[in-house]
Amino acid sequence: MNLSILFRITVTLLFASVSFVSCSQKEVPSDSEIRQAVYGDDQDRQVRVLGQKQINLDETPEMETLVLFQSGTSEVLAAFRKDGSNWVFQWKLEFFLQNLGAMFYDGKLKTWVPGSAPGKEKVSFAGDCIRRIVLSELPGDNFNSVFIEVLAEEPPLGLFSVPMGYRKGKKIWDGFQLKEHEELKRSKRVDFEYNNKDKSFRIFPTNPNYSQEFVFNGWEMIPNLPMQPVPSFVSLEVVPKFEVGKESLVTLQLKNRGNYVSLTYLSLSFPEAGNVRLAGETQGVRLYKKGDIVFNVVQNKKIPAEYPLLEVTKEGWANNFRYGVKFYYTPKESATPKILFRSTYKFYHEIVSIPNQFSIAPFERDQQGFPSYLLGTPVN
Repeated sequence: MNLSILFRITVTLLFASVSFVSCSQKEVPSDSEIRQAVYGDDQDRQVRVLGQKQINLDETPEMETLVLFQSGTSEVLAAFRKDGSNWVFQWKLEFFLQNLGAMFYDGKLKTWVPGSAPGKEKVSFAGDCIRRIVLSELPGDNFNSVFIEVLAEEPPLGLFSVPMGYRKGKKIWDGFQLKEHEELKRSKRVDFEYNNKDKSFRIFPTNPNYSQEFVFNGWEMIPNLPMQPVPSFVSLEVVPKFEVGKESLVTLQLKNRGNYVSLTYLSLSFPEAGNVRLAGETQGVRLYKKGDIVFNVVQNKKIPAEYPLLEVTKEGWANNFRYGVKFYYTPKESATPKILFRSTYKFYHEIVSIPNQFSIAPFERDQQGFPSYLLGTPVN
């Protein structure tokens, strides 16, 4: 994100259906503790806290404290956890400010205008850069992620706002990818709403021509398009835990959070080599060993495989149905081996992959030239 394009604006902060609340000093870090955690020994940075909220932001049972504050030319959303009498800094989202004065979004004019919204002159908190904050759970999570509406200015668009999403402080949704969207160019705002039942988000929710759902696949938010499957991570089980030179049974559980598809390919690659063998039912599952011929999409030709590849052909996969992939794997180099995952499907005459070059989640290209997610191995 180009933070230099973000600017200062006074708005009301929304926190799902609740607001930031004032807590006692014992429940939140002090200004000096915040400054030290975020800026180190820079004593010239003044911290002005706008609000805070205690909420669970990761898998641990302890509550985190989310603090919104301003400092100099920055606005920051930071997470802290109490450890005894000390506050432990977790992560921060920082945006640079440019003072353009108070402004608000006029829904009738569909543009940002100077001044305060009629009837909303008294705001709970004066926010800059951030138009809205929503805390909500994603599928498979029992903790909250942070979704914000961020305001920006960039020629020739001028003033506009887009959604951003963060899970445990890592970006999973980047609304700046919508800068070329026809409706954003017209309205200057990408409004969004959270579907509590499906745990998904929809942009332009009131406009049937442009309304679009986004779902979380375990790595990032994916647009839920017609005729597109979205194989989503559910769990990864390794029994016994990985040890170099010892075989483990690996079970990967996936759910299609997209639409029905007649044919999907699920690919698992093992760049660190090791030994892979099939487990149980092998129908629709093919194992490529080193030296076997595979197709490289970048080179547009067949090449000998550099390392093992497990490819699953999944037929007739409906929305919200689970599918499990099992195999035996013996690590060769590390007890935390690198395993790459991707999915591909045919859309008419095109081959579409998830992830792809537009993904914001970290990915690596496999030996076939496709972007692939890093499949995190559980730590026992």
